[in-house]
Amino acid sequence: MQELPRSSPGSERGIGVTRDLRLLPVAVGAWGVALVCVFMPGAAGWVAGGCLAAAGIIGAALAIRRRAVATIGGLAIVVLATAAAVAFTVFAQSADRDAVHAWGGRAVEAVGEVSSSASVGRDGRLWMDVQLRGIGAPGAVAPAVGPVRIGIEEAEGFVLGAQVRVTGESAETDAGERAALVVFVTAGAVERSAPGVFGFAADLRRSFVERATRLPEPGAGLLPGLAVGDTTAVPAAVDADMRTSGLSHLTAVSGDIGRLRGG
Repeated sequence: MQELPRSSPGSERGIGVTRDLRLLPVAVGAWGVALVCVFMPGAAGWVAGGCLAAAGIIGAALAIRRRAVATIGGLAIVVLATAAAVAFTVFAQSADRDAVHAWGGRAVEAVGEVSSSASVGRDGRLWMDVQLRGIGAPGAVAPAVGPVRIGIEEAEGFVLGAQVRVTGESAETDAGERAALVVFVTAGAVERSAPGVFGFAADLRRSFVERATRLPEPGAGLLPGLAVGDTTAVPAAVDADMRTSGLSHLTAVSGDIGRLRGG
């Protein structure tokens, strides 16, 4: 009877297995350019143009050189093209972002769609992200596009997907922050409730929070934060203890997982 070949001990331990790392330079280049462009948005256009020019020069050189350098040159072109795409994306959005950022330090009225769940900040306000559709002086809203962060004391109906109108004092953000502007809301209203699946998810979440808060403390307020990221019912003392002990990430991470599972 013929004996079947046995695998060598080295192969069982993964010795000799080669890994394809050709995409590593692409990822490093993309992240590096993204980091530069986020903190220096004014340079995004120059970076995009420079990367495209360099890719063109390398491509022309490959056309007249030996095939021996084709692999390295081709990889360089891919890296530069990816970096150019990242830089161009930042450049294309910088004009809208700068227009929103220019309203910093002024009283503003803004209209937009809530793009994140609310969380309680250290100032007691409910904070959430809003994707703008318009911003301007109170009573004179003009079309605008960009992400802003709003803080509001009362936020009934301010749920993911709802269209809202707020008035308040704005503050500029630093380079590298996701939001182009921060608005401390003094008055706000829901113009359109969250539609479709967003509305269903908001009702389901509200029902869960209402039932959870009937449980004995301190778990009653903490459970919604762990399950769906709703920290509105967390007692101030518990919230302070969690921040002090470095456990405040539990409600944020668990809530994000719950939102992803719920769509």
